[in-house]
Amino acid sequence: MTETTAYRTKKSNETSSKGQTAFYRNVILPSKTYKEKHKLPLNQIKNAATAYEQQSILQKEDTEKFRSSLKRQLSIDMLRHGYHNSFRELCAILTWQKEDRERLGAEHPLHERPLLDGEPDKLRFLCSHLNKAEEAERRCQYSNMYHNYLELASYFLKSDDRWLSDSFYEKSLSVAQTYRQLDPQLAAEAHLNVGLAYERRGDLMKALHSFIKYRQLSEDYEQLKADASLQLTRLYMKLAERRTDNESLQYVVKAYEASTQSDDKKVENETSYKLGQAYVEHGNIDLALKYLHKYYDYCQQVNDDEGFGQASEALAICYQKKANVEKSTEYLTQYLQKVSDKEGDTQYARACSALGFIHNTLSQYDSAIQSLSKAYSISLANSHVDLERNRVLFGIAHGFKLRPFFDDHIDRMNTKELLQWKCTRHESFLTKPKP
Repeated sequence: MTETTAYRTKKSNETSSKGQTAFYRNVILPSKTYKEKHKLPLNQIKNAATAYEQQSILQKEDTEKFRSSLKRQLSIDMLRHGYHNSFRELCAILTWQKEDRERLGAEHPLHERPLLDGEPDKLRFLCSHLNKAEEAERRCQYSNMYHNYLELASYFLKSDDRWLSDSFYEKSLSVAQTYRQLDPQLAAEAHLNVGLAYERRGDLMKALHSFIKYRQLSEDYEQLKADASLQLTRLYMKLAERRTDNESLQYVVKAYEASTQSDDKKVENETSYKLGQAYVEHGNIDLALKYLHKYYDYCQQVNDDEGFGQASEALAICYQKKANVEKSTEYLTQYLQKVSDKEGDTQYARACSALGFIHNTLSQYDSAIQSLSKAYSISLANSHVDLERNRVLFGIAHGFKLRPFFDDHIDRMNTKELLQWKCTRHESFLTKPKP
């Protein structure tokens, strides 16, 4: 070997050695140090191995839960346990919701809310109770079946999913009608729930039909019967507000008839007052007096000052229409005396306002101004809702008082004094001008 070759070999070995040393120092050595530093104790390694061996082996259905959506998992569980009807019902509900969203369009507010299969808690609750209802049906436990549907309806009503809530209320009614061995109270309750669902949707005629069925089925149950009568009273009054003329009056009459069977004297007498007012609007004063007197007597009996005031005012107007001034003034004076110890109260203001109104119609303008002045002052001090009404009535009373003097000046063509009064508004205008 020549000197040149030997020198080259030596040089190559040195370079290789240097390179290996750099790699070892920068790469291998740090990793070895890290492993040694973080090396676990032997007993800890044994414990970890034992824990691993004790883990249960995952079955196919267990691994499926980590791979599938919740909807798919719940569907598979339903089918695996034989709840085929529940599975079909779930699929129908989800399809119905999607189709309904598409029909409403993308701009509808419902699109801001997630679909049912995107709300895990609701989906689990739905599937659980559908399964329970199907299981109850298999075992002929129809009461349990009914209550599971009712629980679903209540749950979705609270979560404001009314489309689903109404569906399950109707389903519970279907169960109650199909299986006659169920307690009649459940069927009555089902008709009530469906009626309330129709009312929430604004379909008052269908709601009325359900409430009538509720009333019929509750005939033998005092508490249900009273509640059914109250529901009918309320709905008849709502229908009356949406109708006009004779149809409206007929609904108020039906509301009163229903209220008499409710065992709630307060509701009965309040409806009696509304019926009296309805008869006043239709010009039947005699019948109006009959029902208003009933409310008047009730308010006296229970010391209801506000109701007593309403009744007194309504009776005074009725007697005024019959040209019975004495009776009209009598009722308003009694009202004023009843609330005289509450001077400064809104009830006292209302009594003064009503009395002033009657005095105005009787051309007793000084008395009208005196009463309406009190009503206006109290309303102004309390910022009461009747402030504007009392302000106008007070102004009208002053206007009526001035009218004879104004007419007299016009008849005499005394426009100079009229213009002077317009500028100054002196009380001297209220004296008769010299001929």
